[in-house]
Amino acid sequence: MIKEYYHFIRDYFKLAQMNKKYFVMMLITAFLYKGANLLIPLGASLIIKYITLKDYPMTYLSLGFLALSYFLYRLFYFINHKYYGKNNHYCYVHLQQKIFEKVSMMDDSFTKHVNKGKLLNSVNGDVMNIGDMCDRVAELIMSSLELLVLIVIIINCNFLIAVLFIIFTILYIFIRNYTDRKVDVYYRKQRSNVDKYRVLFSQVTKGSSEVKSFGIIEPLEDKLKKINKDWSRAYNTKRKYAVIRDNDVNFLTYGFKILIYFLCLILLVKGNITVDVVVLIIGYFDSLFVSLRKLITTTSAIREVNVCVNRVQSILNYEPHSIPIGEYFNDVIEGVVKFDHVYFSYDNKTTLKDITFTVLPHKITTIVGHTGSGKTTIFNLLLRFYKPDSGDITIDGRDIYSYAKEVYKSNVSIVNQRPFVFNLSIKQNFDLVDKDRSRQIEMCKRVGIHDFIMSLPKGYDTVLREDAKNISGGQKQLISIARTLLTDSEVLLFDEVTSSLDPDTALKVEDVLQDLKKDHTIIVITHKKELMKKSDYLIVLNEGKLVGMGSHKDLIKTNKYYEELIARKSPSKGGVFNNE
Repeated sequence: MIKEYYHFIRDYFKLAQMNKKYFVMMLITAFLYKGANLLIPLGASLIIKYITLKDYPMTYLSLGFLALSYFLYRLFYFINHKYYGKNNHYCYVHLQQKIFEKVSMMDDSFTKHVNKGKLLNSVNGDVMNIGDMCDRVAELIMSSLELLVLIVIIINCNFLIAVLFIIFTILYIFIRNYTDRKVDVYYRKQRSNVDKYRVLFSQVTKGSSEVKSFGIIEPLEDKLKKINKDWSRAYNTKRKYAVIRDNDVNFLTYGFKILIYFLCLILLVKGNITVDVVVLIIGYFDSLFVSLRKLITTTSAIREVNVCVNRVQSILNYEPHSIPIGEYFNDVIEGVVKFDHVYFSYDNKTTLKDITFTVLPHKITTIVGHTGSGKTTIFNLLLRFYKPDSGDITIDGRDIYSYAKEVYKSNVSIVNQRPFVFNLSIKQNFDLVDKDRSRQIEMCKRVGIHDFIMSLPKGYDTVLREDAKNISGGQKQLISIARTLLTDSEVLLFDEVTSSLDPDTALKVEDVLQDLKKDHTIIVITHKKELMKKSDYLIVLNEGKLVGMGSHKDLIKTNKYYEELIARKSPSKGGVFNNE
């Protein structure tokens, strides 16, 4: 058991990297308030002793000693809780920062490793619970020390009674530890099902229209019932062992307490001990019981908090796919993008096969192909999320992985089909990229969204609801493009930016692209044939292979794959990375 808790505490210290000053102060004050608490039964015993002897001055002195013991106990207890609060705050802020940094660096594999429900629970509940661990560790150390001191004191009072104390301590710890372990097992199962609850409710909330239109409430309710059943089984079994731990074990305490009372009575009648010693023994048995209860409660809490520690560690221990990045710092980029015999595989599936093409600045180059043909893979490689198995990708003749991180981020940017905007004002969303108000207005005018923003009651200070649900999809898309332009990127990637827009808004975005090509390299992924026709150059993919390049006029006459794409009705985008 000691080894088990050593590992628990070690994992906690490694995770929290707590403030050592706060922890030391918690240990010192815990030692002082528990020491003062041990003096209380002694003070009561001395009062009885000197009253019996009719030594009233010593009785009053003993009463003062008892009062001082109570005062010191509460004083050091208060200071202990003060440092507990400081450490809890420090730990909470520290862990939130670490989780945020890890999540901000997540890649496509992150959600396979950590589901969303688990992540949300960890950020909210687990981090707060972990903050309690430092107090639990201090309590564990001091309660163990307190038990040893109590046993030594009782041995000095009466050896036989000390043996009973030791037997009671061993039985109590064994039963409570056993039931705590069982409670812990089923507590973990409960938390796992709570994660499933959160995922299910999140999906139902976000997909409410699909749930209603497809009539899939019943199968979702069946899924909920399955989670309910698993949760209830874990909860009821946990409660069974919790009742034994918190209620039934008290009968053991009552039995030993009566036995000790009886033994004290016999020893008192025989004259082996005095009344004041009986008071001391009874007082210390009560202290022993309280100390044992705190010790077991603490060990139980440490075990439960360790569940939280493990959950947070599973997030922080996740290592995203890392790409070696160079130090080249030239920020003057013309924007000539070239793929040279590029091969790439993902999840043991080859998604790009010998891809070679060149993208020139001041043109709209559009990548087309059926879902799963490799379009999004090309964008992910250009964003340096991954590295090709073989072949080279260059910008202006230099390998893209040789550019310094800051340079590359400021020169290659993407606008997605469903861009995300934060629950902040329009200005604050722009501030995340560039706080220059004049540049914000300039970029909004360029994409044609400035007049709309100014028509809003609060203009640029208008707060966008979560995912900008208080404006249209087209307006959100234009705000997203303006935000991207604030990065000063030379190479702009547009991933299905017109697929979910109405025809008028889509036409407006197409006009924006025509304007942007004057001073940018524009690469577009689309299923929209209207945008294909307006592109300067097209790259046609099929099952990861390059099957055509050229203008719309040339390809429509000579390329069967492109002819098929144009002939088909433009579908909504379905590609995710492992399908592309």
